Order: sequence, then structure tokens, then C-alpha cells
Amino acid sequence: MLDLTGLRLTAEYQPLLNPHTKEIYGYEALSRFYNLDGLAIAPNIVFEELHAHHKLLNAVEMAAKDFQIRHAPKSNKLFLNIDPHAIEVNASAMLKLLQKQSNICVEIIENTCINDAHLAGEFIKQLVKLNIPVGLDDVGAPHSMLSIDLISQVSCLKFDKYWLETANDPQYQHLLTALLQFAKKTKKLTVLEGIETQEQLAFAQNIGVDLVQGFLFKPLFITAKSSKQLTSVVAPPVAQ
Repeated sequence: MLDLTGLRLTAEYQPLLNPHTKEIYGYEALSRFYNLDGLAIAPNIVFEELHAHHKLLNAVEMAAKDFQIRHAPKSNKLFLNIDPHAIEVNASAMLKLLQKQSNICVEIIENTCINDAHLAGEFIKQLVKLNIPVGLDDVGAPHSMLSIDLISQVSCLKFDKYWLETANDPQYQHLLTALLQFAKKTKKLTVLEGIETQEQLAFAQNIGVDLVQGFLFKPLFITAKSSKQLTSVVAPPVAQ
């Protein structure tokens, strides 16, 4: 198992912008990890390890979200990714943390696993009940499902960059148009992720999404100026 106690946690904030005016609407907070030598450790590696240990997953996610909230740019909407598995243990503490600020939108990833989809659905219901805005992340990604139930509950749809790869496919165009029309009629915020070129930005402008996000705007990314040693968050590595 990855030695979490040897890692430092920090955060990166990627802007979500109006595709026409370039005005920043908010920031998505993303966890970043570094080892004792200062080398970056991919977040997916860390969280894949944590999935086998729900208590540790909850502890690290709680620490990450608390850190992201504390160091976030002020006066902007803050989008936080949360793995529904992280609240299988001590869900009340996470929900209490998310209620501390009114400018938070929680992003939930919808997976192909039906059990994960049910878990996400239950978490979304708890968030909605507490009037915490919820976004459905990676809509249309190859690994995701398209659940009408989940789409109907959330207030924000974040479209995966895969839509950019299928921009010239008529079937995908029709589907994307229908989803955007649905979002507009039901007053849901729409975001297109993965914008890396001016051509892709023009595509986003033409289809009428509310916001865009991606590496085209990397000069506007913000990295937290401090970090947190995970030694203070987790116990020594769990015995196998």
C-alpha cells in the first residue's frame, strides 16, 4: 500500500469561465499530492489505493475538502469533487463541512457500476435536502452512464471532453443539443470541460454552454501557497 504518511496534500484551482466574455464564474478545486522529495504523485493513484480502505478514504477526503475550502479564491463559486464512497463512513461530518459555505457546488462522478450509481444517487438526495447545489461530472464520458434520475436531480451538468472528440458526429451532435436544451429549460448550469484550443472554445461558444474549463486557461490556474502533511490526517499504513 502507498505510504500516505510520506505525502503532502495541497490544492489546485482551475477556473470556470464564460466562453464569450472570459469572466471567471468560479473555480474547481483539485487535490494534489507530493512525496518527501517534492515529486508529484498522481491523485488517481492515491485515491485508487484509498478505495480499499473506506475509513482512510474518508479521512483524506475530509482533509482535502477542508483544505480546499480554506485556501480557495474568495468571492467565487467553489466546485468540489467528492467521491460518494468517501461518505460511506462518517457522512454527517462531510455534510456538516459542506454546509459551512454558501458558495459551494458539489460535483459527483457517475460511474458505470450500478452500485456506485445508487450510492451517488443517495448522496445527491442528501445534498439537495440540505440545499447544497450539486453538479453531475463527466456527463457523456465513455466510462459513465446517462442516468435520467441523476440528471434530473442536479443543478449543474459538466460535459466531459469526449464531446469535443465527437463534435463532427451527427448522432452525438443531436444528443448534445438535446441535453443542452433540457438543461436550459430546467435552469441547470452547463459546463464543457477539456477546452485546450481556440477551435474548441469556438465550438463551446456555438453550442451555447454557460461555462468552459480546460488547459487553454492554464495561466489562470491557482495553486495553494501551503500544504498539509498527511501524517496528521491518517494513522500508519493499514495492515494488509
